[in-house]
Amino acid sequence: RNLFLLLQAVSDQSTIDHFEQQYNSMSIRYGDLKKQLAEDMVSFTAPFREKIKALSGDEALIKRVAGMGAEKARESARKTHDDTPDKIRKRRR
Repeated sequence: RNLFLLLQAVSDQSTIDHFEQQYNSMSIRYGDLKKQLAEDMVSFTAPFREKIKALSGDEALIKRVAGMGAEKARESARKTHDDTPDKIRKRRR
């Protein structure tokens, strides 16, 4: 059933219906199902791959986003540090 869950996520309804009918009639060929699933996954993920490819070429954007992430991490660490009682901080040293 895991293959069918993946199929439902990336395939059109006619493909899902086709393989469910084969499954229910016990005539399913899992090799065909896996091949179709692989093709549908490639098609489904193509827009994501293209976006990643486009964004990965934008060095300024990468640096800006990394800087924003670093600032968030510093704020979180500062808050955690400030919220930690002095006794606990001294004991850890």
